[in-house]
Amino acid sequence: SWCSGKIVLIKKTDWNILLDEFIAKNRFKGFSWGSWDCCKFANACIKEMTGENLIPKQLKWKTEAEAMRSIKEYGKTLSKSIDKACKKKGLMLVDKAFMQKGDLIVYKEESELVGISDGFKVLTPSDDMVVAKQNVNIISVWRVCNG
Repeated sequence: SWCSGKIVLIKKTDWNILLDEFIAKNRFKGFSWGSWDCCKFANACIKEMTGENLIPKQLKWKTEAEAMRSIKEYGKTLSKSIDKACKKKGLMLVDKAFMQKGDLIVYKEESELVGISDGFKVLTPSDDMVVAKQNVNIISVWRVCNG
């Protein structure tokens, strides 16, 4: 399998159920910088599936300005920051045509954003709930290794 080399994050055997339960439990949680923004949401989903964080511990923010500064300092842009964090943790870049449930998706609307695939759509937090976005402009798809 492609799971060779430096693998840091590995999906738990029941990741599928864990992810569904986590989304269901947090469905009506509203967007909040530094605790439930697109990056923290995606990180929380990955932590649920693997038991580990994707976002490096030193990266912390509480406002949009601090989030932008963290991104700039860590990797210049959101997509480059995600690429850097994913490579460090042994995730694999996959073709967007093969997007699967549990994949980390970097996409573009007015700006670059991140979400988690449910297999068909991209889940991401909005003002008052987790939404499933369709037909988004996908930049990259990252997959966590199956255990």
